[in-house]
Amino acid sequence: MAPLANGQGQGMLVAPYGLHWSEVTASNLVSAQKLDDQDFSLLEGDSMPDIAASCIHLGIRKVKPDAKVILHTHQPYATALGCMKNPTLKMIHQNSLRYYNRVAYDCNYSGLAFAIDEGKRLGEALGDKNILIMGHHGVVSVAPTISMAFDLLYYLERAAELQILTESMKEEVELIPEANCKTISESFWRDMQKYADEHFYARYRMLRKKQPDFEL
Repeated sequence: MAPLANGQGQGMLVAPYGLHWSEVTASNLVSAQKLDDQDFSLLEGDSMPDIAASCIHLGIRKVKPDAKVILHTHQPYATALGCMKNPTLKMIHQNSLRYYNRVAYDCNYSGLAFAIDEGKRLGEALGDKNILIMGHHGVVSVAPTISMAFDLLYYLERAAELQILTESMKEEVELIPEANCKTISESFWRDMQKYADEHFYARYRMLRKKQPDFEL
């Protein structure tokens, strides 16, 4: 999401409707722009953008104009947490501590996002947090860089997986003491951008080995 070079305001690049993820490339992404609270327009591309994706991203962007990167996924373990009556990510492992006081929850599932207002509502639910766990839907990551947004989603999935595995043992879960949560979380976040960059570009190098023509 960024100002458009043609001067037409804020827009975004999004996968076109109807493609499998394996078919999505940088060259077939389409550019969409929000016109008002109920509509958006196609600025560039051969196919219309997915309506729900556009409404979620553009709506959040309107509420949080400083959100440089917004990623939305339906990754299985984090999404499974959002299907629980109590979807709280518990502080049970050091990966969980990356998200101490950084997760918001939206349990008011109301169907597919076919209007910008739904994206705005999600942005308001997100507040000042980095992660929004969406009830019966998926998750949103908001960050200042692509690497940070990706890293947040990656380790959120690892933390959610560990929580689900732990709770499946039907034993009482041992939480990390509150005092330790704050201290360890702060130590993570002192160099979080550095960690995120190293992780992201390591993944990028792995992808380049399989797809030599792929470039950022």
